[in-house]
Amino acid sequence: MLEGPPARLNFSIELTSTGAATVLKVAGEIDAAVSGRLTEQLATAVEAGRPVVADLASVTFCDSTGLTALIHAHRTAEAAGTRFVIATAQRAVLRPLSLLGLTQLLEIHPDVDAARQAVA
Repeated sequence: MLEGPPARLNFSIELTSTGAATVLKVAGEIDAAVSGRLTEQLATAVEAGRPVVADLASVTFCDSTGLTALIHAHRTAEAAGTRFVIATAQRAVLRPLSLLGLTQLLEIHPDVDAARQAVA
């Protein structure tokens, strides 16, 4: 029997609802092996109807599949009439977002506190 790739030991997602927003804390490497899980968790958070803060401060790598998950979450939130914002100062996330011009599309804040204030 064929099974999917093993779960990454260097990747985690933690979902918490605090105040006016749902915070999705992501840590480790975001690549094709985990981007499906990230997309599902982001969709679940957005579907709850509250603003979503993606806390990417502990992300050490993000490939194109991770960027696609973030874009999808943004579009889904926009269609649902809620907000999706990113909290990070990590070069591993900011550099690809900047190179691809996604900083013009996605709302990015330097930390979770700033992101929560923005959506309050």
